[in-house]
Amino acid sequence: MNHDAASILRGLVANRRLTSRAISRASGRAESTIRQLLSGAVPPGADVLHDIAPALQMPVADLLVIAGLPVVDVSAAREGAYAASQEIGRLVAVASRLSSEQVRELITRAEDQVE
Repeated sequence: MNHDAASILRGLVANRRLTSRAISRASGRAESTIRQLLSGAVPPGADVLHDIAPALQMPVADLLVIAGLPVVDVSAAREGAYAASQEIGRLVAVASRLSSEQVRELITRAEDQVE
């Protein structure tokens, strides 16, 4: 990925008021990987972009274009650990705009739902 693309990704992250930690948690990718991606130090693969797209609330195809990668069929739903990644990404994006108290309340309510 060139530095222009990394700059665009940093802008997207900043615009959504996200942190590399939030993207890491939403995507299941190491925070160091996210930081390297945003700095332009490492080129992302389609799999990394697929994982971070929900947190950025962007179509994977758009991120592939930004990264200069070929746009492949990304319409197929992923199975397994990332099946709900789009919803998790939306949740992270919304939670990043909450106060600390609101985040604690959200966590408490979520924990109550799974017990």
